[in-house]
Amino acid sequence: MWIEILKRQVEKKGGKQVAHELGIGRSTVSLLCQAKYPGSTRRMEERIAAIYGKDGKIDCPALGEIDPSTCVDTWNRAKNIGMKASNPETLRLYKTCMSCTIRRVQG
Repeated sequence: MWIEILKRQVEKKGGKQVAHELGIGRSTVSLLCQAKYPGSTRRMEERIAAIYGKDGKIDCPALGEIDPSTCVDTWNRAKNIGMKASNPETLRLYKTCMSCTIRRVQG
C-alpha cells in the first residue's frame, strides 16, 4: 500500500528529502504519514507510486534507472534551462523531462 511505501521512505531518508523527491512540502508528508491529510489522497497515491513504486528507482527514458533524488534534480535543472540549451544533449534531456509522466503527476 502507498502509505507503507511512504513511511519506509521517510524512515530511510527523512521527511525533508522525501518531500523534495515528491515535490511537496514537509508538512504534507507528515500529514500523510499520520493519516491526517485533509484532502483526497488520490493524487498523492499516484505520485508516491510513480516515484517509489519500483523498488525506489525510476526508469528514466533519458538516463536509465535512477533514484528519485536524481530525477527531481535533473527535472528542475532541465526546467530552468528550458529551450535556451545550445547543447543538443541538454536540449534532448529538457524535452524528455518536460514530457515525463512521472513528474507530470506532480502538476
